[in-house]
Amino acid sequence: MADLSPADAEFLGQDLPALARVDVASSIYSGQQGQIEYRAAGNPSNAAVLMLHGLGSSSAGYRAQFAGLSRDFHVIAWNAPGFGGSSPIPGQDAKIDDYASAVEGLLRALGVRRLAALVGSSWGSVVATAFARQYPALVASLVLSAPNTARGHLVGDTRTAELNAWLRTADVNIPVSRAAIADRLLTPDTPALVRQHVERLRDAMTTQGWRQAIRSTFTVYTPDIISEVRCPIAILSGTRDQVAPQQDHAERLLAAAPRATSYPFEGCGHILKLEAPSKFNAVVREMAAQAK
Repeated sequence: MADLSPADAEFLGQDLPALARVDVASSIYSGQQGQIEYRAAGNPSNAAVLMLHGLGSSSAGYRAQFAGLSRDFHVIAWNAPGFGGSSPIPGQDAKIDDYASAVEGLLRALGVRRLAALVGSSWGSVVATAFARQYPALVASLVLSAPNTARGHLVGDTRTAELNAWLRTADVNIPVSRAAIADRLLTPDTPALVRQHVERLRDAMTTQGWRQAIRSTFTVYTPDIISEVRCPIAILSGTRDQVAPQQDHAERLLAAAPRATSYPFEGCGHILKLEAPSKFNAVVREMAAQAK
């Protein structure tokens, strides 16, 4: 990929907003209440944009969106249930709709009545799609970055084998080098500043939250539900993404939702929000404006 532009370097150099935590009422929690940790920037009276992270990430992955969008929007990014300081969903199993319910509870707790844009990256795109389908009145536009079709179409022994293979690796105590993780998520020529941030993305992960999120991906197949989403949809995909290759994920979603707009990110890997922040932010702005 090309070197960072001065604007992108500036966005990536900004400090993150402080973490906050809010009580959330939802039937998914024991006693009907849990807590969700999040970061927010911008005037709360502005149109709201919510960012949902991927399996190996957290709210910290949206550093460049806080920096680049908070002048005009109220930018919020959560730590999903079981990530960081957010309450896990009780039990081992969690459905993708449970995470969608947690999003609804977070918005209610923060007093957000409607999102100008809901942004989901990787696994976050799966949660975002489920949420937009389940709560259409709360979402004006949907932005899916490095989207994933999830694994809900698998059955029988194939499903069991793949789920178990994923779960065997889902332990934060298994030593894996940060460099190896970044190598899989990025391209060999990714600028050092981007790589530096990507190497820190797993810091808020917990084993329980990770495994719950993995199990949730086996409860839905997003090409089966994206056609029910009624708001405008943008699908962003890196042409060099090794984790969610375009032909296996973005193209299948586009085929299932022909109204969606495709935004290829040439030369980028899986972490588009950090690899090409200005372009990423421009799509979010365009979708939010279109929703108005």
